[in-house]
Amino acid sequence: MRAFQIFVLVAFSFLQIEAKTKLNIDTKRYARICQNRQPVADNDKRGHAIIKLAIESSSLTSILSKDSPQHKSMCWMIHDDPRKMDPRGNKARFLERYALVNLYTNTKGPGWTRSDLWLSKADVCDWYGIKCNRSLFNMGKPRVSSVDLSFNKVTGIIPAEIGYLTEVTEFDLNGNSLQGVLPQLMFQKMSKLKKLNLHMNDLFGAIPKEIGLLKNLKELTLFGNFFFGRVPASIENLKKLESLDLYANNLTGPVPTGIGKLKKLKEFYINDNEVAGKMPKEVCDLKLQHLVSDCLGARPEVPCACCTVCCQGLPDPKCRDMRPSTKKTNKKKTATKKKK
Repeated sequence: MRAFQIFVLVAFSFLQIEAKTKLNIDTKRYARICQNRQPVADNDKRGHAIIKLAIESSSLTSILSKDSPQHKSMCWMIHDDPRKMDPRGNKARFLERYALVNLYTNTKGPGWTRSDLWLSKADVCDWYGIKCNRSLFNMGKPRVSSVDLSFNKVTGIIPAEIGYLTEVTEFDLNGNSLQGVLPQLMFQKMSKLKKLNLHMNDLFGAIPKEIGLLKNLKELTLFGNFFFGRVPASIENLKKLESLDLYANNLTGPVPTGIGKLKKLKEFYINDNEVAGKMPKEVCDLKLQHLVSDCLGARPEVPCACCTVCCQGLPDPKCRDMRPSTKKTNKKKTATKKKK
């Protein structure tokens, strides 16, 4: 216990030092931060502004690490960005460009199926898969509103900086080879998200409890990954949710009764997991158009009297439509996990 307390104190002290560093950054100390490049001159206000903002929006540790995507992205924006964007002109738009460069750098952008205009002089609104809100509200300064890089050979880890796409309403990276855990900053800052599609990847870890912060979310699709742990109770805060697909993961525990609070929910898929226990009455009371769980067989994992489709796993994976008017077997979603 004593050792743990010391560890906590040291960690807290480090965080305080990091926070203090962000408040009072002498960027001239880091003029030679980009290896094998010309030092950032004292009178290069744009270069020093980029260093300062990169440290503030990422962390000093990641920026100092020569192999990190944050370091590489910052150096690219200082020395190689043909647009020569200056954070002092529009901080929010600069952070969007920085976030997308981080995504490209951290997910093997050169190997994507399509990356038209990425890391070019073009505005990010013209990059492949990116759409912007060009409304008059933004006074001619459009903000990124949609990211769609589905089935594009995007490989690697989603960087935390993606959270700076604060105006995005649709984020779709399904059908790729993304790994690692979901960054918390994504849920803490992307509050305008309506659609989040990350299915058919190799993501793992627990579904962050911060998912409950996405109050505008209507569609959450995470099937075909390796998420484990319980379905977070905070999902009950997604009052606008219409579709929830958690099929084919490694989730455990019971189905949260709080899902019954999602009055706008129409579809819920929880089959092919390790979830166990009776489907809550609160969920059944929603009378969903599609409710699929592992409720088939002599010993169903999730006994469910209201499911529209019941499935069972190996050694005889199959699904059956339980609606009285339909007797055919539903094979759209079997209990076999996708294979890479």
